[in-house]
Amino acid sequence: MMLIHQVSRPQTAFQQPVDESELRSCLQRQLPGEPILAVSELDAGLFNNTFRVDTADRAYILKVAPAADAAVFYNERRLMQRERRISEHLRSASSLVPEYLSFFSVDGRQALLQPFVDGRLWGEEIARLSESENCLLWQQLGEFAATVHACRGTGFGYPGHEFTRWSRFIVDNVEGMVEDCRQQAVLGVEIEQYLALLPHFLPALDRIETPALLHGDLWPSNVIFDGTGADIHLEAVIDGERAFWGDPVCDWVLILYGVPDAFWQGYGENLLQTREPACIAVYRGMYFILNILEAIRFDESDAPVRQRLAAVNDELERLQSA
Repeated sequence: MMLIHQVSRPQTAFQQPVDESELRSCLQRQLPGEPILAVSELDAGLFNNTFRVDTADRAYILKVAPAADAAVFYNERRLMQRERRISEHLRSASSLVPEYLSFFSVDGRQALLQPFVDGRLWGEEIARLSESENCLLWQQLGEFAATVHACRGTGFGYPGHEFTRWSRFIVDNVEGMVEDCRQQAVLGVEIEQYLALLPHFLPALDRIETPALLHGDLWPSNVIFDGTGADIHLEAVIDGERAFWGDPVCDWVLILYGVPDAFWQGYGENLLQTREPACIAVYRGMYFILNILEAIRFDESDAPVRQRLAAVNDELERLQSA
């Protein structure tokens, strides 16, 4: 008998349960001949529903996207379809990206199945690791990023909706999120000022001429590792649904979360020192608009993010007049 456990959430929560009869029959079709013992939802992530699927012989990860009518933001539309389009590129770039076994639908929602990767989630362990252990993992993550960024594409932006110029993707993405802000009635003077400044920096953006593959969510919460001391090592880099083609430094983790010198040592150069400051400021402003939307979704104050966006606007004004 297949045992199914789902995380209990309020009806107003963004992540909603999956119909269990649909889940049971769908997994039996996807894993024929493998007796499924248990399906347990992991209390992790903020977008997809993620389950561990245990059979008699092995374990899998099942990810189920939000329902089609979920209130997703512009940059979140068709995330799993985007991951499907770009999955071959991610897998060919690095063996640290888990294999994609299948893409399908369950309960009217997009889903994918991958092997379960043994190890520990870095985001949960980072505070308990030694400085030297964390440095080794950051260095290895930098090496991973350099390998992925070496994969080149033919257009800029999200897979399936690509542009011939980098600036066109940035403008499209910003305008989509600004429309989300209008609909949420959270536009504000900071966003309007950023939108007015953006056109002045399109020539700088278009000096990025080669689309590189970006993971899009390259932070410790998406890294599985194993080992201790000098033997500590990455096992997998997961959750590639936000991958896209563009300027390598545009991964939000590099410019907002911040990475230590060990990451750049593994990468081979510090992109924050070699990229045009105007481009980095534009990217930071774009992600701060997304942060404002996320604050509304999770019922948090957006005041600190608006202050950061205002500081970006000040920087852009200085760069414009320089």
